[in-house]
Amino acid sequence: MEAHRVRVFRVEGLDCADCALKVEKALSEVPGVVQAQVSFASGKAYLHLEVPGAEKEAERVVSALGYRLKPEGDTTRGVLGPWRWALASGGLLLAAFLASLFLPGLAPWGYRLAALIGVFPLARRAVAAFRQNPFSMQSLVTLATLGALVIGAEAEAAVVVFLFLVGEVLEAYSVAQARRSLYALSELLPRRAYRLKEGGVEEVPLKALRVGDLVRVPPGERVPADGVVVSGQASVEEAAFTGEPLPRPKGIGDRVYGGSLVQEGSLVVKVERLPEEGFLAEMERLAEGALLKKSQAERVVDAFSRRYTPAVLALAGFVGLVLPLFQGDFLGHVYKALALLLIACPCALVVSVPAAIAAGVARGARAGVLFKSGAALERLAGVRYVALDKTGTLTLGKPTLVRVVTFGVSAEEALALAKGVAEGSSHPLARAVREALGPKALPSEEHRAVPGLGAFARVEGKEVGLVRPEAWDLPPEVEAQVKALTEEGFSLSLLVREGVPLALLAFQDTPRLEAREALAELRRLGLRPLLLTGDRETSALALGTAIGLFPEEIRAGLSPVDKLRLVEEMEKGGGVAMVGDGVNDAPALARATVGLAVAEGTEAALQSADVGLLSLAALPRAFRLSRLTLGVVRQNVALAVGLKGLFLLTTLVGLTGLWPAILADNGALVLVTLNSLRLLRARV
Repeated sequence: MEAHRVRVFRVEGLDCADCALKVEKALSEVPGVVQAQVSFASGKAYLHLEVPGAEKEAERVVSALGYRLKPEGDTTRGVLGPWRWALASGGLLLAAFLASLFLPGLAPWGYRLAALIGVFPLARRAVAAFRQNPFSMQSLVTLATLGALVIGAEAEAAVVVFLFLVGEVLEAYSVAQARRSLYALSELLPRRAYRLKEGGVEEVPLKALRVGDLVRVPPGERVPADGVVVSGQASVEEAAFTGEPLPRPKGIGDRVYGGSLVQEGSLVVKVERLPEEGFLAEMERLAEGALLKKSQAERVVDAFSRRYTPAVLALAGFVGLVLPLFQGDFLGHVYKALALLLIACPCALVVSVPAAIAAGVARGARAGVLFKSGAALERLAGVRYVALDKTGTLTLGKPTLVRVVTFGVSAEEALALAKGVAEGSSHPLARAVREALGPKALPSEEHRAVPGLGAFARVEGKEVGLVRPEAWDLPPEVEAQVKALTEEGFSLSLLVREGVPLALLAFQDTPRLEAREALAELRRLGLRPLLLTGDRETSALALGTAIGLFPEEIRAGLSPVDKLRLVEEMEKGGGVAMVGDGVNDAPALARATVGLAVAEGTEAALQSADVGLLSLAALPRAFRLSRLTLGVVRQNVALAVGLKGLFLLTTLVGLTGLWPAILADNGALVLVTLNSLRLLRARV
């Protein structure tokens, strides 16, 4: 069976979450569209198509609703929203006001014309979308405006329409700013690249690059694509990816991201991923995916809004139709009912949560934290424990030779022999031997590996091996050294020549430079860190002491099942965030309240995790950002509900009327959006 094609479109004119739901419902009913997802935060529609050409019908349906469906990549510049209608209505409103000063008889006609001109685009959209949503804000504003004209409140009708149109322009602008910030990462890529060829260097557009091309990146330029350094030394700023303000040194063999800035020095980079498929694009895809998955707060607010609007409309009907039967003053009660119609729209409330979540996801992407869903961003604020894997998470996952204990030979001779054997092995410890400072490798030949024992080669005519000490028959003095070094937490390799032990090589996995500070930050946030590792207790204690963990915060000798069991216990005791990078961490990552994976880890860990971390230093930022975002969500909900409730009461008692109601609605919508945008500049 052929898989459904997924097409991505931009939806122009999408300025509220209610609009997104309306467009999504309409698109889902288009023949040939299997599934439609519309994200208000990103302003995009994702159509799963099974019939070629169904997108044409989708464009027609969306156009009938008053929106525009454009292929992803098409951009529209200029002022957004119904600014032309706002300008026309505002001009007529001003003319009517001036007429009221000098030609009072013409003023009512001017106000009527201003109201009718301004309400026309709203009425058109209300009619087009009536079947999907008869209680849209456009319907309510149209009804309130026409009702005000009927009861003779021409001036207020004109003011209501004008304020609503201005509010829509401001909403469109603030929403566009939020979306632009969300996808600003793609703007980091340069417009050109300097590709190396036989005759020298040629300047080419990014689209001309191919995997395997060599590109030169001079100082002050950005790396054009993800790749590996093949020549040169440079200081590279990766703040947009890792959140780290200080540049990092890069040299031969180091990986660089497309969009990172070369500050000092120059690099030649071999392209490994095309710009449109690189890490920046991957971050944007993760952010878009996160915005399509609703958080618990969004679901609660959506459920509340579905009940809020009918309840207030019922109240408006009671005030306008029932109360006059008992209290008289029909026109006065109708006026109150029209104001309640404007208060009935839950736009500000519906937008309050997704706007904050979108800003939080965007801020996280620029701080080295990649949230895969709004729910993960929300849940992270509530955990008490942080469980951390050891190798590759708290350490670099790269053993380093730190000590050579010799038996009858010099350290230089032992290391030269060991490097000769290591030349033919791909084992991580052999690589550490090759990279160790000191003498060069002696010439070697006849390399071979014995599974479970070690690596061997012929060096200077004799067989030399790097073997596991526990698999070798050791003299008492060598066995004592092995025991002592093992208790210190070292990994060991025994150098033998013709079966005779010559030296013990001690290795240690280097702790990440940022590990101690990251753990200290977690404690300052009131979190309890725990190290979960399958390594020996001596090795785990040595690392834990080096990075500031207490013995009671270390659990060693754990199998993947043991890790899973401990995570389940902590999850019941207040929530746990699991941080890992390996295949054996995948079950615990999936079971934790929130799973976080270091981006340098395995694909299995990254797929199982809810959050990706570009570095361990980004871990405290993830918690701070989650708490900040949840705080903004609460502020937004309180602001939206508070303003609605306040004007609901003041309207019922007759203190406020039509134009304060529309000002409160649009004002609340703009305020919650601007409040959410604060997250984009928050220090985390």
